[in-house]
Amino acid sequence: MFQDFNLLAGLTAVENVSLPLELDGVPAKKAHAAGMAALEELGLADLATRYPDELSGGERQRASIARAVVGERHLLLADEPSGALDSTNGEAVMRMILAACKRGVAAVVVTHDAHLASWAERVVFLRDGRVVDQTVTPPSPESLLATAPKP
Repeated sequence: MFQDFNLLAGLTAVENVSLPLELDGVPAKKAHAAGMAALEELGLADLATRYPDELSGGERQRASIARAVVGERHLLLADEPSGALDSTNGEAVMRMILAACKRGVAAVVVTHDAHLASWAERVVFLRDGRVVDQTVTPPSPESLLATAPKP
């Protein structure tokens, strides 16, 4: 995911989202359906046939995010994925990224937004290019019960 979206001006939103799938060999009809599903998840289904210059900055950002997470990817690199979004759409993006992680996608998200960083299993803090701290999500209370010795 890029901060400047990198959508192709001559393609509609759904064509931009489905193009990588088609380049991976997915049949056009199946790629289009997956593209529409990704756009719908981010509230853009009604704008699927619009071109990038007909979309707002936030809509372009969500379309580029849909393009990044659609399909069977193994790694997702995201630089400020919620930078041009309001809090509601930013959370929708993080839900989509989290869902991709639950499917086995590894994600690296760069953000200055502490709320969005709190969604991560691990947060690494950098200052002047150096790691200065990190956090790891503690195990759930249920996991502690599962490993507790039996009386």
